[in-house]
Amino acid sequence: MISVNISASVYPTEDPEKVIKAISGLFTGVELQKENFSSPEPEKGISPSFRITGEGGLDLLFTLHGLIRREQIIDSIRNKVFNKGLSSEGLSVSFLLNKQAAFVGIPSVPAEKEPLGSIEVTIRADSSEEMERLFEWLLPLTEEGVPVAEVEMDYVERG
Repeated sequence: MISVNISASVYPTEDPEKVIKAISGLFTGVELQKENFSSPEPEKGISPSFRITGEGGLDLLFTLHGLIRREQIIDSIRNKVFNKGLSSEGLSVSFLLNKQAAFVGIPSVPAEKEPLGSIEVTIRADSSEEMERLFEWLLPLTEEGVPVAEVEMDYVERG
């Protein structure tokens, strides 16, 4: 089974409603909650006020799936994120998405650490085979940016 965890720090200068809109615009039906931020002294600068978090299953990725195709960034996302963020055992992948781009409905991987943080996403699978099927669905191989073959969402969690 696929599990998806999403979180973003909210800083004092940010409007929490805009952070919520940014996350909700990329992830289908995500129910978000506020978590107090408990961390040691910030390295420098202002520390976050709190975090917005949400979790769910594969269905949370439905909107992201469509947006990646609309923006024609399958290869970019696969190369920047999934190839680098995959855990050594192949059971989880973690990546960041830019909050400002997400606010306008565009999934974008930040080039470097962002001053106000990013949307943090972690996807876990029960097996490496299930993770491979997730990649085939979310980020299929392409030719000239167009998917060679598309699979349906239910393909991912088939055992």
